[in-house]
Amino acid sequence: MIADTLAHLERYRGLDPRLDRGLEALRRLAGDAPESDGRHELEGAELYASLSTYETGNPVEKSYEAHRRYIDIQAVLSGRELLYWAPLAGLAARRAYSEAEDVAFFENPAGGGAGLLLDPGSFIVLFPQDAHKPGCHPARGGGETVRKLVLKVRV
Repeated sequence: MIADTLAHLERYRGLDPRLDRGLEALRRLAGDAPESDGRHELEGAELYASLSTYETGNPVEKSYEAHRRYIDIQAVLSGRELLYWAPLAGLAARRAYSEAEDVAFFENPAGGGAGLLLDPGSFIVLFPQDAHKPGCHPARGGGETVRKLVLKVRV
């Protein structure tokens, strides 16, 4: 996992050529995202963007998830959310991996995981070994409307 601000994006160049393309797309789209929600093709199945607008939810009602075929690069364009992170190793499955959806869901880890606040100007990179629970209320009892960009980078 990498969590940082867009101001430091260049520090992560050179780790992997595929990740470099995803970070370049993040740099470009964070300032000029398409207006419509949904999937936006960049490099076909190798790299695509997903934009969504939603209300954050109660973390107790959400599940951790992880992906096998894609790295997630997530950036909140407006609003704020808490994203919880935990190492995938040792988590109990809630719903088995779906090849078609490239996702498996997991029970909360002991201790609940680490909560990271995502707000405009921040981003997080989640690798296949990173379980995450996005879209959670950023404050006790209060939801927010979030517009989020998720870049999917094929591993």
